[in-house]
Amino acid sequence: MFVLLKSRLKKYNNSKRKINPQKERRLAMKSEIMNVYNAYTEALLKGDFKSVFETMSDNIVWHMGGEGPLSGIVKGKEALGERLGEFTKRSNGTFRVITNWAASNDCFVVASVVSLAEKEDEKLNDPGIDLFRIENGKIQEVWTFAEQQEEEDKFWK
Repeated sequence: MFVLLKSRLKKYNNSKRKINPQKERRLAMKSEIMNVYNAYTEALLKGDFKSVFETMSDNIVWHMGGEGPLSGIVKGKEALGERLGEFTKRSNGTFRVITNWAASNDCFVVASVVSLAEKEDEKLNDPGIDLFRIENGKIQEVWTFAEQQEEEDKFWK
């Protein structure tokens, strides 16, 4: 029986299976998209903002959810750098975003994240979802969604 299974396995491995070119392109794109996202998150965890911004398009558009003072749409790397600097300043350097998991489809990556920060006697621990549009090897657009948006808005005031 082992010989029969081995023979069938050999035939299967040697068969001329056609690879669907469209599927191959999608897999390559998914890999590229996740590589960009992973480079972004690794740099973010290290606090290496130079590398974080290298993963982004010069014309990045960042949609920060909520109604707080740091909410709204930010366009361009320079403006985004200033806005992210405000998060750092208002949290005395404690602001972090931790990724639980991420998945990609087409040019999008969705990530389950937790935003963490502290200031004085307040602590922020807010789960959320971030959605990234990645094209041409760069993050082009990001949307952030907080589970406890009202609490997060209050924290950043």
